[in-house]
Amino acid sequence: MKGKIETLLFSKKSIFVFTVLSAVGLLLSYSVRYGYVYVDNVIFENASLVFFIFSIFTTAYLFAMLYMKMKNQSCVNSKWMKFGAFLSELCGIFLIVYSFVTVIVDRGMSFSTLEALLAKAFPVWCAAVAGAFFIFIFPNLKNAKVRKAVSVVSVCALVFVTYASLFPVSPYSFTSGPVVFDDGKGAYSVVFSTNDKGTGYVDYIYNGKEIRAFDEKNGRKNGQSIIHTVKVPKEHLSGNTYKVGSTRVIDELSYGGRLGKTIESDVYAFNDAFGENINLLSVSDWHTFNKKAETAVKALQEDYQAVVLLGDCAPGLMSERDIAEYILAFGYSLTGGTIPVIYTRGNHETRGSEAIRLSDYLGMDSFYFTTALGPYDIIVLDSCEDKEDAHPEYGGMVDYKRYRTEMVDWLKDLQNHDDNRTVVFSHSREICIEEDLSESALSKLISLNASILISGHEHICEFDRSGNIPTLVDGGLDANGTNTYVASLIKLSPDHIEIICADNEGNNVAHESTEWKN
Repeated sequence: MKGKIETLLFSKKSIFVFTVLSAVGLLLSYSVRYGYVYVDNVIFENASLVFFIFSIFTTAYLFAMLYMKMKNQSCVNSKWMKFGAFLSELCGIFLIVYSFVTVIVDRGMSFSTLEALLAKAFPVWCAAVAGAFFIFIFPNLKNAKVRKAVSVVSVCALVFVTYASLFPVSPYSFTSGPVVFDDGKGAYSVVFSTNDKGTGYVDYIYNGKEIRAFDEKNGRKNGQSIIHTVKVPKEHLSGNTYKVGSTRVIDELSYGGRLGKTIESDVYAFNDAFGENINLLSVSDWHTFNKKAETAVKALQEDYQAVVLLGDCAPGLMSERDIAEYILAFGYSLTGGTIPVIYTRGNHETRGSEAIRLSDYLGMDSFYFTTALGPYDIIVLDSCEDKEDAHPEYGGMVDYKRYRTEMVDWLKDLQNHDDNRTVVFSHSREICIEEDLSESALSKLISLNASILISGHEHICEFDRSGNIPTLVDGGLDANGTNTYVASLIKLSPDHIEIICADNEGNNVAHESTEWKN
């Protein structure tokens, strides 16, 4: 029995396997470090980081142990060396298990974050592992064929990496068709994405003149993003056709540069001619489950003339690809680029390194604004986060109390229109986590004769008439049971507001109506 344990844990092959596992575990653990904060809250601040640094040393220990095994050095058989190896092997296994558990616990919703963090860490990890391999292992490979194979693979990898750093290795293509966002300032933002960095433009004809509008700022085209945002006046796009295009930017320099292929979309016919009867699709809290939400929308079995994205597209925004896939590709699947979208920020869009740039990507000056759909006034509010600014989850990177105060001050200055019919959207029905700000906001909405508040955030489908403003919590992921998704159709007509909610399994979840306030 003792001999079997020795072989299982301390043989040359076992040490090699555990060294590989430990090295891979380091990479995976570092790539799921978005979960460190939850561990630290239970143990102590930076506990996860301390363990990660310790694991770097245990991985290095295994490399050294493997080197000594290959050299047949007798010291590797001492009790202390074996104890160190055993401890290092346990750390490696823990890193692997911890990484998989982190992904499984949130049902893979943060997988895109893992991918983004892994992509950033991978080159450094490869360099470190390759360095350790060629220092500790390669010199001790006795089989000539193995040494030759390793050399050939290494040279091929180096050639590929060198080529890929100089030239594109994949065809240039769209990853999302255009989504037309109402910017709340009298313009539309036409936003689409590609699989590599490039410029972006929109072509259309207005008053007989061909116009090409670029994604640019102060005359300089934006060529450093996969997301392309083009502002177009509403009157230019209303009832018009357009197409989008992009030119790949391979190398942008202070002098000269190098461009690649130009691609263009099909022609889209945009329609924002609203009558008195408008069907408005409301979706919230899809958390990367695009397909579930799309299936629920189909279950509503009715056409719609505009879409409200009520936020929480993903657990956080760690890369441009999160925005491209979970906002743009999703928005395009619902609209085909032919009807307007109103975007309401959710609390999860306030998290991650790309959260600060979301308004730029969507072409919006602010996430609270007013607009109109035909005869109906729309107020969009931004509830931001659902915890106080000092909460550890935010990593000291938020100042939302001040922001919400400014929003409520802005709301107080809004004027009531005669005979208006007003609909309010906010990701959270509380609007603000501060009780005084929430009361002020709701009081002002009452004075504006707001007829309904439509929200998400809670992952339930509920129509609440108990307050002064009827409130719909519109569903989202798990709203009708685990692994379901509920979408809502808001039917606006001169007489009343009708609400229909359905889930991705084809079940009718709710059917309500309420009257307009005079």
